[in-house]
Amino acid sequence: MRQALAILMLLTATTASAQDAEGLAFFEKKIRPVLVQHCYKCHAADAKNIRGGLLLDTRSATHKGGDSGPAVVPGKPDESLLLGSIKYDDYEMPPSGKLPDSVIADFEKWISMGAPDPRDGQTTAHANGIDMKKGRAFWAFQKPKPHPVPKPKDTAWPKNNIDRFTLAAMDQAGLVPANDADKRTLLRRIYFDLIGLPPPPAAIDAFLQDESDHAFETVVDELLSSRHFGERWGRHWLDVARYSDSTGGGRSLLFKVAWRYRNYVIDAFNRDTPFDEFIKEQIAGDLLNSNDSLHRARQLTATGFLALGPTNYENQDKRQLRMDVVDEQIDTIGRAFLGMTIGCARCHDHKFDPIPTTDYYALAGIFRSTKSLVDGNVSNWITRRLPSTEPAGKVAAENVEALTATLKKRKQVLNALLQQLPATTIDDDKAELIGAWTDSTFVKGFVGKRYIHTTDKTAKAVYNFDVRNHGTHDLLISYTEGTNRDASTPITVLRNETELKTVRIDQRQAPAQQFVSLGAFEFEPGDTATVTIHTSGTTAVVIADAVRLTLSGKENPEVARLQSQIKAARRDVASVEVKLKKKQKALAATAQVLSVEEEKKPADFHVAIRGNVRNLGAKVPRGFLSVASQAPASIPNGASGRLEFANWIASPTNPLTAKVAVNRVWHHLFGSGLVRTVDNFGKPGERPSNPELLDHLALQFVDGGWSMKKLIRSIVLSRTYQLSTAATDKQTTTDPENRLFSHQNLRRLQAETLRDSVYSLSGKLNLEPVSDSVRKGTKSGYGYKFTSDHRSVYLPVFRNRLHPMFTVFDFPDPNLSIGRRNVSTLSTQALYLMNSPLILEHATATAKQLLSNKLNDHERLELLYEKALGRLPTSSETELALSFIKDGDSQEQIEQWAVVCQAVMGSVDFRYVR
Repeated sequence: MRQALAILMLLTATTASAQDAEGLAFFEKKIRPVLVQHCYKCHAADAKNIRGGLLLDTRSATHKGGDSGPAVVPGKPDESLLLGSIKYDDYEMPPSGKLPDSVIADFEKWISMGAPDPRDGQTTAHANGIDMKKGRAFWAFQKPKPHPVPKPKDTAWPKNNIDRFTLAAMDQAGLVPANDADKRTLLRRIYFDLIGLPPPPAAIDAFLQDESDHAFETVVDELLSSRHFGERWGRHWLDVARYSDSTGGGRSLLFKVAWRYRNYVIDAFNRDTPFDEFIKEQIAGDLLNSNDSLHRARQLTATGFLALGPTNYENQDKRQLRMDVVDEQIDTIGRAFLGMTIGCARCHDHKFDPIPTTDYYALAGIFRSTKSLVDGNVSNWITRRLPSTEPAGKVAAENVEALTATLKKRKQVLNALLQQLPATTIDDDKAELIGAWTDSTFVKGFVGKRYIHTTDKTAKAVYNFDVRNHGTHDLLISYTEGTNRDASTPITVLRNETELKTVRIDQRQAPAQQFVSLGAFEFEPGDTATVTIHTSGTTAVVIADAVRLTLSGKENPEVARLQSQIKAARRDVASVEVKLKKKQKALAATAQVLSVEEEKKPADFHVAIRGNVRNLGAKVPRGFLSVASQAPASIPNGASGRLEFANWIASPTNPLTAKVAVNRVWHHLFGSGLVRTVDNFGKPGERPSNPELLDHLALQFVDGGWSMKKLIRSIVLSRTYQLSTAATDKQTTTDPENRLFSHQNLRRLQAETLRDSVYSLSGKLNLEPVSDSVRKGTKSGYGYKFTSDHRSVYLPVFRNRLHPMFTVFDFPDPNLSIGRRNVSTLSTQALYLMNSPLILEHATATAKQLLSNKLNDHERLELLYEKALGRLPTSSETELALSFIKDGDSQEQIEQWAVVCQAVMGSVDFRYVR
């Protein structure tokens, strides 16, 4: 009971904290600028004439109201006089003209949220000047520094230095770590954390049977090399990048090509693009040097980050619109890369952090020197054509879809010919295996039922062929390629135990037509041809699949004829592939991406008094954050300064960037960051629970080439990550919020992962990547029907309409940059899982799939639990479920099993990762 209460308290605290962060971000972005611009002139402490006794420059004064009563009643828009006044119902405020409907809607939403407001008792009167020396002494502005690796009491417990830092902190608090998670729990956790999908039963069985010390490490490496890794971790970044397929604002418009940025992010995580390069591409990709047209295309696509903000392009006040876009860009960059709420300094010096208004307008000069808008009655965003390798007019001459269909047919012809070729194939299950090998079906393109892999440096896979024919034979080998594979795998060919040749294969490269040739060899009937895959001297994962022995056509006319036909078929396939590649490049050349451009005349800008773009003060030289800079910015003549700003953020000497990045990763793997306010490293944010570990990770990150995959790998291979969620009484009492990570946190699946799990369970999840995911002919997000069966990361995200499951399960507001999602516990979530037609549809599909297998009811139940929960049912769960299943016709059986499947989908164990 104490454990349950502690977990409930922890979840409640986390929920409240996440809600507060999102609400305060909404206030700073949507509410404060309007109050400053339209209300403070008459309703602030330093106003010449305070009207109606109403002050709106502090939280308490706003709640108290003036002569007419409370201006804002948190959670009650209808009782809030401020909302009635800006609607022109009670009064007409501001008297200069009614605010836009979108702004009024923002105020109504803010009050409904509980009117979150960080303004304390201080009024708008603010002392000029910030003590930068004192500001730089704050922990966030201190550069990461190396700390001696602690020596905890239990020297046998840590697996790496991360564990030594966490265990030392536990020692100091008098805590001991929880037990290790069991293998089933750990496998389900790592699958969801790295690729956002549940482990299939085959992967569970393989992991349970693999008793080697490197079993978990092997799984981690496979998942990191999966393309689904980028889909999972790219989605994390899209939260921060406030990704959407529509503009928001007044009449929400469709970006149409935003998906290119989404896919760029997914690709960047899969490619393990160094994070410093990732930063520079998004802020200034159009200004970077490129290696080729494809590299240039990535850089241009990345700058969509600056264009994706929620913008009311219908705003007729073009000066204000331009400044609003600049403000949104500064605020998003500050939160995303620096963990700073820079936007708070738009109207006055930052209330909490050492960021003067002059710093804000130094940055504003950079982004006002960047063209982000095309003016018009309804303004537009900047689009740029991706680089072309052929004239765009040639694209219409060849149809890419027709060439793709032709290529498919040519490959079918080739495969049919290959099937006729006299050959003997030995798969890995018939090979002689020495050492520790693990079987897998994770990466497609293997022969037979599986392939096997190992990191054991003493392992071998031996294939023996009994030769029946005289003459020259071809030997070929198959494997599944991957970025974690060995680059020089030694393979020996023997005839009657005499070595003929040693070949080295780069298993990172894809084999042509599934097999790679080892060469041609002479054999006689009765010979034994032996092919051995070695691991000695290898430095990465080695794959073994099938080996094929084929009679050459030198002595056999029929074989020669087949080989001639195969050769011609290969040429045909290669010819179509070349044509298709050219046409795909040509097609890409006509594509547009969201982007920005340099203004023709870059210039410094003025401080806008109280954020009013029509009330300008002194001009400010363009620059960066003074508190985090060692010297003034040096911006060349004729440049906006955007490239220099990107380089400054991505510099190893920046005290914030690496710490913010590694903290985000820790948050995603533990459900809580070392700094829990992942988007706010300022004074209103929380302090790191283990500052030495944060520094250690930041330095490791930079020293590792800013590699996200290396960082993630080191964390998940720590013992700290692999702990059970079961906390002891001592842990929940001493450290109720688990700030020292003495156990793993119980975490609910995010909305997308929950949907993907439902589709995966029913067998209806389409794992193919998607380009433009918005249905053709769509004019608006309003009333959009979400019918796609692809992974959730590819579903359209409209600022005024989300997938129903996203809405129910706390998908972040795409109007805001959010690194830490709200996790609510509401009755609507249980009701959705009980009554949603989507859930009922997939429960029925799951039931049909189970009944299609030749299993008894007990075996079906075990298969259901293993696929859905990664574990087998308990005896009581088995008894309860099987007592519900009665004899009946096929339809009755489907209906009964559908109820069981829905119950499993609605269970806590389905929604949470332990």
